Amino acid sequence: MMRDRLHAAPFQPFMVVLHSGERLRVKNPDSLTVTLSGWVIHDDGAKARMLNPALVAGIETRSAKV
Repeated sequence: MMRDRLHAAPFQPFMVVLHSGERLRVKNPDSLTVTLSGWVIHDDGAKARMLNPALVAGIETRSAKV
């Protein structure tokens, strides 16, 4: 499902919502990498964060403004 969202044409930005309430913006397909052990979200090229998909509460597409 996440890979389909990343490879959609045209790409639509979205927010990854964690169970803690934190929201992580995915502005473009290069902002998120899906690996066998989890997801890596890149924050504007400055840092990367490894994310366990079990921490994800949902995906928001409407509020993901760039």
